[in-house]
Amino acid sequence: MDMQLNKDTLKTQRDTRAWSQTQLAEVTGLSLRTIQRIEKSGVASQESAKSLASVYECSITELLVKDVSSPNENRFSINNMSSTAKMIHLAVLCPVLGIALYLFVTGHSSTVWVDLIRDSVFSSAISEDRLDKISLLILVLAVGLPSLIPGLMYDFISKEGGLIKRFP
Repeated sequence: MDMQLNKDTLKTQRDTRAWSQTQLAEVTGLSLRTIQRIEKSGVASQESAKSLASVYECSITELLVKDVSSPNENRFSINNMSSTAKMIHLAVLCPVLGIALYLFVTGHSSTVWVDLIRDSVFSSAISEDRLDKISLLILVLAVGLPSLIPGLMYDFISKEGGLIKRFP
């Protein structure tokens, strides 16, 4: 079973002992090519990881990549968006939501869809005041959520692995 080792920790451990990769290979009993591959990719077999931990006088867990990401890191969250992406979101949201709210409050026919959605989901037994609040919430969600897309696209394109990195 392969293990993901922290490449920086491996290099730091070797550098603090002033060993070359060749010397490390001799001390661990691993081949030079194996040492080079492990330091480059961080992937090692359990036996190789044991050999390195033994030579570095530490536990294998100290050499493993620390998973600092929370289980929800890959899930969508405003907190995971960059500040630039948030600014893009607001730049799209504010004018579009302002226009949508104006049309809704003035009773313009282009916002009839809001009431149609509301009436198909919620009972007419709810008070008119509450139904108006539900309509407003539907409008805000319908406008607000799609306005996140440009910011998310910015983050996807600009982060490592995005389109900019793939097509220089």
